[in-house]
Amino acid sequence: MAAEDNFVVAIEIGSSKVTAIAGRKQPDDALLVLACVQEPSSDFVSRGRINNIKKMKACLSGIKENLEKKLKKSIGQAYVGIGGMGMYSVKNTVPKTFTARTEVSRDVIDEIEQDNARSMSDEHTILGTIIQEYRLGAQVTHEPVGMIADRVEGRFLNVVTRNFVCENIKNCMNDAELGIAGLPIATLALADRMVPASERHSGCVFVDMGAETTSVAIFKNNLLRHFAVLPLGGRNITRDITSLSVEEAEAERMKVNFGTAFSENDEEVRNPIVTDSGRHINYDEFINLVEARQEEIICNVHNQIKLSGYKRSELVGGIILTGGAANMRNIVKAFRRVTDFETVRVVKSVDTTIRPASSLPQGFNKDGSCNMAIALLEQGKENCCAGSLSSGNDMFDRKKKEEEAEKERLVREAGQNVKGPQEPPEAVEKERVERERAEKKEKRRRFFGKIKNFMTNLVSDNEANEGNDVRD
Repeated sequence: MAAEDNFVVAIEIGSSKVTAIAGRKQPDDALLVLACVQEPSSDFVSRGRINNIKKMKACLSGIKENLEKKLKKSIGQAYVGIGGMGMYSVKNTVPKTFTARTEVSRDVIDEIEQDNARSMSDEHTILGTIIQEYRLGAQVTHEPVGMIADRVEGRFLNVVTRNFVCENIKNCMNDAELGIAGLPIATLALADRMVPASERHSGCVFVDMGAETTSVAIFKNNLLRHFAVLPLGGRNITRDITSLSVEEAEAERMKVNFGTAFSENDEEVRNPIVTDSGRHINYDEFINLVEARQEEIICNVHNQIKLSGYKRSELVGGIILTGGAANMRNIVKAFRRVTDFETVRVVKSVDTTIRPASSLPQGFNKDGSCNMAIALLEQGKENCCAGSLSSGNDMFDRKKKEEEAEKERLVREAGQNVKGPQEPPEAVEKERVERERAEKKEKRRRFFGKIKNFMTNLVSDNEANEGNDVRD
C-alpha cells in the first residue's frame, strides 16, 4: 500500500471547538501531520457532551469534506476522543474462591474480568478498565496465572460514563458516513504524551483545565488510580465577568488580558479596566470574581485528590497542569496555596516530534490548541483511508452508476454472457432500438392491411347486392 493511502484520523470534541487531524507515524517515530480542521462547537457541545445532534452531524460532515479535500483522499473512519462531564472512575473487586488450593488458569482470570465488565448498571458504559492488582492471600501480583491459591481477588478501576454519551457520538459519526476506529479516553491519551513515566510511577496529579470541564487523573506506580471530570472550566470565569454588564466576548478578552488566579499584593492600587464602550470597571471587583471562581475549581481538584486516598507525600511528581484555562497568570501559585503541593507546573506541549505538512500554517500548534487531537492521533493504529476521492459530485456518480446498471440489465435481456465476451452496451442499445422500430413498423403494416381488406370486402358486397336487386 502506498504511503499516501495510509493515515490515521483523530477527532477531539471539545466544549469550545471540534478539532480533526490526520497524520501518520514516520520511521523515526516523528508524527507527520497531513491536515488539520477546527470548527467552533459552543453552540452544540456543552461541558464536553453533545447537546445538539443536528448541529454536531453537520459539523462532522463539514469536517470530513474539508479534510478529504486537503488530503485528496476519502476518509472511512476516525478515532474519537471521549470525555465530558459525568465521566468518573469506579473501584470494583471481584473474588473467586476454590474448594482447594488450585493453580490459577487463564480461564479463571478471564471469568473474573468478564464479571467485572458486567458489574455496571444498564445506564452506564465502561470506557476503560485498569487492572489495579490481583490478590492471592497475602500475595499481590499483576500476573496471577500459574500461581497456587484457594482464593483470587481481582481489583479493578473502571472509567465509566452514561450510555447516551457514546450513543450520541456513534449516531453523529454514522450520519456523517464515518466509522469509529476507537473511542479512547481523551484525558488519558493526553496524559500519556505529557506526563513522563517516571512521574506516573512516583505518583502525580494530571489536571486538564478546559473551557467548561476540568479533568483530574491521578497516577501511582504507572497505573491510573482515580479519575473524574468536573463540570467547571475557564468559561465559568468568563460568565462571572459578564455580571459586570459586559458582553461575553469582551469578558473573555478581559479575563485573558487582566485576569490572575492569585493576587500577589493586595495593597497595590490598580487602575480601573476600561471597556470597549469606554466604561470604567473597578479592578478589585473584577479580580475578586476571577479569583473566587478559580479557587472553587482548585478546591474541587483538591477534593478529588483526597477522594483518591493518596496523600501528598505519596504523589511525589506533584501536580501537572495543562489546557487553555491553565494559562492564566499565577495559576501555579494559586494551586500551591490551595492544595499545599509544592511541586506544581504547567505543560503546554505534547512530548511528540511533529512534522507539519507544507500545507499547514506556519507555527502549527504553537498555542497548544491541537495537543489533545495529536495525543489521540498517537494512539491510533488502524488505517482510516478509504481510497481516492471520486472524480465527480455525488449526484453525477449516482446517475452514472444507474446508467451502468441499466446497460448491464439490457445485456442480460439480450442473452449476453456478462462474464464472457460481449458486444459493447452501445451496440446492444442500438440493436434494441432498431428491433422496437421494426416491431412498430410491422404492427402498422398489419393494421393498415386489415383496413384495406375490410374496405375491399365491403365494396365487393355492395356491388353484389346491386346486381341482385329485384323490382316488384
